[in-house]
Amino acid sequence: MRAGGYTLRVHRWRTRGHRAAHRRDDGESRTPRGEFAPIAVVHVELSGPLPAIPATDSSGRRYGRAHALVRLHGKPLGAVDLEVGDDGVSASECADATWNAFDRRINNHLRNDGLGEIAGLSANGLPTDAPSPCLQRRESLLRDAPLASVIICTRNRHEVVARTLRSLKLLDYPNFEVIVADGSATTATADIVNADFNDVKYLHVGNNGLCVARNSGIEAASGSVVAFTDDDVVVDPYWLVELVAALESEERVACSTGLVFPLELGTQAQLWFEESGGFTEGFDRRVVDLAAPRERGSLLPYATGRIGAGASMAWWTASVRKLGGFDLALDGLAGDDVAAFFDALTNGYKIVYEPAAIVYHDHRRTYEELRRQLYSHGIGLGIYLARCLATQPHRIPDFVKRVPRGLFYGFSPRSMVNRKKTPGFPAELTRAKQLGTAVGPFAYVKGAVRARRSAATSGAS
Repeated sequence: MRAGGYTLRVHRWRTRGHRAAHRRDDGESRTPRGEFAPIAVVHVELSGPLPAIPATDSSGRRYGRAHALVRLHGKPLGAVDLEVGDDGVSASECADATWNAFDRRINNHLRNDGLGEIAGLSANGLPTDAPSPCLQRRESLLRDAPLASVIICTRNRHEVVARTLRSLKLLDYPNFEVIVADGSATTATADIVNADFNDVKYLHVGNNGLCVARNSGIEAASGSVVAFTDDDVVVDPYWLVELVAALESEERVACSTGLVFPLELGTQAQLWFEESGGFTEGFDRRVVDLAAPRERGSLLPYATGRIGAGASMAWWTASVRKLGGFDLALDGLAGDDVAAFFDALTNGYKIVYEPAAIVYHDHRRTYEELRRQLYSHGIGLGIYLARCLATQPHRIPDFVKRVPRGLFYGFSPRSMVNRKKTPGFPAELTRAKQLGTAVGPFAYVKGAVRARRSAATSGAS
């Protein structure tokens, strides 16, 4: 798994007999099925004029379709796919497709805001005469916003972290600091921060993994909130305010997470990542609480991957410190974010998934990068499950009861995680993730032994 430029260290386990993708000179992958038509990723805000979508991208490649994130007052309603014709998609066509997909959600949102319902949508968007209560609530929070520390962990990726830092400058939030926790072998990232982002707090964390980097950021944080994102994303202007609003929304909330949407879908590998599950956890706000009734067949507290991802999460600083931060037994491995979610839930805290807190993730462009990523994600899952049982062995009987449901979730083509895969999705990618899951527990044992030795050495000194 790769987050913030930190790559899984367990490289010696590899899938065997993998078929290399045909590479283009521009770094894309071409499948034996032919050339991939890029997909336009479009953002549609209904409170203003709707966009027209061109037929081709900036390099002249014809779009196969458009994937539109539809929002109202900044709140996502969902995503819709649009056919792109020879002349692209007009604003009126975009309005018609959006209305057909989300008419009920649009009117539900308007009713909740105390505004009148509508019977259709035009290219001009919705009327904006009346103030929106949901926007007023956001403005109210911004008037008394707590200090937030935004932490970016990175390693040897100076060429992309600058893009993330630039997007943070556009946040609609009045009171935050930025901390870069850098494990790079060179000074390239430090040089960029010092030259172009001199208001950023820079930490060099040495040759350590993501857990050390995140914990170092927490230790250096001045804010009552610590928010994390990765170095390969662009944050939405409302990202931080929505995460903080979610933290403040209820008692006993320790953590909030947000939507991770694709930045682009320009290659087949990027689309396959979305089909494999991606990071998107839906468009409905959820409060996860083990004390509340759960739906039949729930895999909580083990299936914390559905709660969100480390690329978009915030914690009350006091809560994450009380939980001990991120487990150093997972340093340089994977699964530290979902393990922290597990710790929060099993210690009586709530976690809020707020889809209005959006970041846009730059998916891996090539087949080989995707294969390695899914293998690493599988290892992260195996590591995480092994840790659940090792740290809370009293849950083993309950875990065993959930195994059949878990196997259905992970392996059945009818499960939520697999049903987005199209018939052309490579079986090799599915096997890579499954193999990673199988070897993950062995990686966890190695990491736990290493962490104990390191702690003993530190204690002796």
